[in-house]
Amino acid sequence: MNVLFERFPENVRVDGRDYRIVTDFREWIKLQMLLENTERFTPWMVEMLLEWYIDVLPRNLKGAIEALCGFLSAEELYGEEAKAEGFGTAGVSKEVFSFEQDATCIYCAFRSVYQIDLETVPYLHWWKFLLLFGGLPADTEIQERIYYRGVDLNQIKSKEERKRVKEIKKRIALKRREKRKMDDYQIGAMF
Repeated sequence: MNVLFERFPENVRVDGRDYRIVTDFREWIKLQMLLENTERFTPWMVEMLLEWYIDVLPRNLKGAIEALCGFLSAEELYGEEAKAEGFGTAGVSKEVFSFEQDATCIYCAFRSVYQIDLETVPYLHWWKFLLLFGGLPADTEIQERIYYRGVDLNQIKSKEERKRVKEIKKRIALKRREKRKMDDYQIGAMF
């Protein structure tokens, strides 16, 4: 896809047929957070995922879920190469940022750099959000966090610098929670 002249998709393809889906960035962030906090797919999880389809549901449920996952990771934007290297949302490694923990940094960066208020913007396509997120300047707090979380300490020659970076990494480390099966109340509260 060339974002300079092609429209962002409003649908996914399953078994050769296009199906309209929800495309607002807020819903996809919720979906990603839901998937990150869920250990395994359950029947109600599949039912919930299918709510991203607007008009008609594909008959092929596995294909429907795979299509949503492809849209979530923006495969068309980042390609197979990024997918193979473990890149996810916004074209960066999934291990260096969290929409949950870094929400305020992301919000402030969008507000400062693009003058977009993510709380009040009526609509922003998921892939546009990802491109803007990936294009944030290196001096924004979120990009600095991504850099420090991803830096390999073994590549730093200076002992003092390695110590300094290690301390920064420790302060901004992502808090890892064990994946857990969410109950209906928790999922409902999320939406």
